[in-house]
Amino acid sequence: MLHLLNGDALAQAFARAGLPGDVLVWRDILVEGPVAPDGALTDARVAYLAERFEIPPEAYRRGWRAQTTGLGAAAAHDEIVLWFEQDLFCAVNLWFVLAALARAGAGPRVSLVYPERDDAGGLALQPPEGFAARFESRAALGAGTLALGRRVWEAYAAADPREAIALAAEDDGALPFVRTALRVHFGRFPSRSNGLNEVEATTLGLLKRRPLEFSALFAAVTAQPRVRRHGMAGVQFLACLRGLKPLLEVQGMDFRRAEFGVAPLGRDVLGGDADWLDLHELDRWVGGVRLTADGALWRWDGAKGQLVRGR
Repeated sequence: MLHLLNGDALAQAFARAGLPGDVLVWRDILVEGPVAPDGALTDARVAYLAERFEIPPEAYRRGWRAQTTGLGAAAAHDEIVLWFEQDLFCAVNLWFVLAALARAGAGPRVSLVYPERDDAGGLALQPPEGFAARFESRAALGAGTLALGRRVWEAYAAADPREAIALAAEDDGALPFVRTALRVHFGRFPSRSNGLNEVEATTLGLLKRRPLEFSALFAAVTAQPRVRRHGMAGVQFLACLRGLKPLLEVQGMDFRRAEFGVAPLGRDVLGGDADWLDLHELDRWVGGVRLTADGALWRWDGAKGQLVRGR
């Protein structure tokens, strides 16, 4: 039996549970940067992660090889148990894993363990006996569910988001939380009203009340219901703040220790009096979609709850 765990925090907690089987820890950040529908690693992805998150290219390539090799060897086990949360960070990693298993064809039994959406702290804060109970209630995933996982991954990684839009409207009973995660994903596109995505708008909205240091701001932003479902890590939020710099008042050179407020320009954008896309050079990946000012731009219409094409 192989337990595939999403992240080191979960792995540390899982080790105390004493469940039998081998362990593979999945450490990727597939929710960020360009991705390929066939699951291949691209030079564009390595370069993007190095620039935006300061992830050393060779270290990332080594980690990628170790993970994918471990996943490829999973067929030697009689069962693969996937341990994932319901937030977007985990969901995207899960879709990638399911797609890889589906491409591999017939293999061992695959099961999924996941907490309810609002479980306090998620799987990593489970007591040791909690892992055993969840293991016993794991859900078996059939070939149809693996195929759906592959379809969702390929839609997420596609250069055009229309297949993902179609999936978000379908019944996701065969694979829990697809629609919820895709809705969170769509909120990462620039808003039609001011060009900010939901994380950026939430950040500026909180800072409009009062200045906050990085740790307090990160805690406040990720406590908001919509942002909490991103499962966002500190390194992601740090990159978000750096991208918002013209809209912020920053006290301190080190963003991890700085205090942040809203600049007058940020207030204009937040209030809809200016469009953030007109004020900076847009070049960002959201799944497989590359957003650029002169490209095929997609924006999130929060009032209608849908992605729309065009500036």
